[in-house]
Amino acid sequence: MFKITEKYFLLLILIFVFGSCSPKINIYDSLLEGVYAKPEILELHRDSVRFRIEGAIPLEFLKKDVRIVLYPEYLYGEGSLRFGEIVPFDGVYTQNLISARIDNSFVFPYLPGMERGDLVIKGLVEKKNNVYQSPSKTLAAGLETSPLLTRIGQVIPDQPIPEIGVYMEKEFSDQKSLDSREFTIPFSPGSSVRSAPVLPTAVKDFFILGEKGKKISRVTITGLNSPSAQDNIKGLALKRAEFITDQLQESGLLKGAKIETDFRSEDWFDLRLLLSDYQGISPVQKEAVYNVLLNQRDFSSQLQELQRLDSYRNISRDLFPKLNAAKVSVLLEDTRFNNLEISASVFALLNNGEPLDGLTQDHLIFAGQTAKRLEEKEAIFLKLTELYPSELAFNNLGVVYLNRAQRELDVREKNVLITNAINMFKQANRIKTTSVSLHNIGRAYILRGDYFDAYIAVSEASALERDESDSFLSYNEGVRGALDIINGDYKLATIRLNRAKENEENLFNKGLAYFLTEDYRMALESFEECVQVDRSSGYGFYGLALVASLSGDKIGMIENLSKSIERSEYLRERALRDINFKAYFEEQDFIGLFRSEKKLE
Repeated sequence: MFKITEKYFLLLILIFVFGSCSPKINIYDSLLEGVYAKPEILELHRDSVRFRIEGAIPLEFLKKDVRIVLYPEYLYGEGSLRFGEIVPFDGVYTQNLISARIDNSFVFPYLPGMERGDLVIKGLVEKKNNVYQSPSKTLAAGLETSPLLTRIGQVIPDQPIPEIGVYMEKEFSDQKSLDSREFTIPFSPGSSVRSAPVLPTAVKDFFILGEKGKKISRVTITGLNSPSAQDNIKGLALKRAEFITDQLQESGLLKGAKIETDFRSEDWFDLRLLLSDYQGISPVQKEAVYNVLLNQRDFSSQLQELQRLDSYRNISRDLFPKLNAAKVSVLLEDTRFNNLEISASVFALLNNGEPLDGLTQDHLIFAGQTAKRLEEKEAIFLKLTELYPSELAFNNLGVVYLNRAQRELDVREKNVLITNAINMFKQANRIKTTSVSLHNIGRAYILRGDYFDAYIAVSEASALERDESDSFLSYNEGVRGALDIINGDYKLATIRLNRAKENEENLFNKGLAYFLTEDYRMALESFEECVQVDRSSGYGFYGLALVASLSGDKIGMIENLSKSIERSEYLRERALRDINFKAYFEEQDFIGLFRSEKKLE
């Protein structure tokens, strides 16, 4: 028994000796074991990050004259964000104390580069005159910023600058771009020829000089003859039409314009036209004449009835001679409604301070609509607000300011342009409140980053649209759904975007909304539809990579992420810090994607 005791004694000595040589274990290593963050992966909500630090400090560390202070901070890149201090225990000890509880809420603004940061907490124990530090603990690794992928017309590096806002447009059909002029060439009673000058001066001058901005589309010569005995000769009307047609063709005045020949004989149409403005008989007499002309009897019977009226003498004396004629009807095409260069012409006139002779309100609207450059649109719509103020003029000028702001790099100038745009849209609404101008006010607020006021304006625009099938409502709901994502209301966003126009941007946003609600099946469907509509932006492929990553489908993630980053440098840079790909950050297949050259499929 002694030998055994001796052996144990030697063993204890050895343990003491070796224990003295090893470093001491920090008694505060477990101080933060019961402290944790909710959520474990921080999430961006609107423009900030919200989280809670909860837990407890174990009883063994809660002693009199001991003060425990915790310091949470978010470390990212070269920066850090400190959140002050938490004091779970300040030396007040009671018999009933089990642990020092922690339950603190924090909010901090999102800054670029925070995606791959860590929320850490450090603990200090103040005991008498000494301070002891516990090992720091990582409470949350990474920041989920998928809402930043929302497509809402913003400028994205390496992508074309999108046009934003909605112009009010006016339809310019062919009918509206045509005009007519009419001339009457008199003949002697019973004659089908005219002595020199055959063509009246007014007719010749018209064909020689023309009208500014218009070209002759068609000329129609209609021969007439009066019901008088001297002029009511069979074939006379046609001969008069043919005579004038021959004279015009031989003169060279038509310049290639199409010419048609027609005639009216034993017909009261032209007499009825003359009667409408004729003051030589009383209204009662005129009514009696109309009754005869419209009684559907044959021409000879009507003429006999007309001759029995007491008004016939006046009519035959004043109106019949005007029917000894040929009418020249000229159809004019307003080339300014077909000339896409009209905007440049109008812009040049405005730039040089020249008068806009012959240009109507419709011409200016058409010029503004067809102008390609913002500079031209601005000058034309600004002139429209001065000459013809309307909701269209003010709204469209506001859209020009909006797109100039979209391209402006100087922050001060950009804000001035946004303010100008809002003022124009409000002026348009004062004239007439429309869903288009309300939508554009929302767009201006989006550009300013004021998503609350933007949502109000865009919602008011939807409220004005009664027809659920309206194309503008569908477009507006797409923007509204995008704002729902930014505001963190992902469920509502899916509802809005299901009613939106199915373009690449809306389909991606719909997939993103489903992804953020963790409905990965619907997210997958929407991202696939997005790719089918447009593969060029890379966003649809990026969405598919997100779903594959969270589903553990490494092959699918690598394949789709490869296609995405080949198409977009912006998505390429984002993928390197996207917390959704964190599980693959150290894998060679993932790293290799960013070393290979771009090769579009």
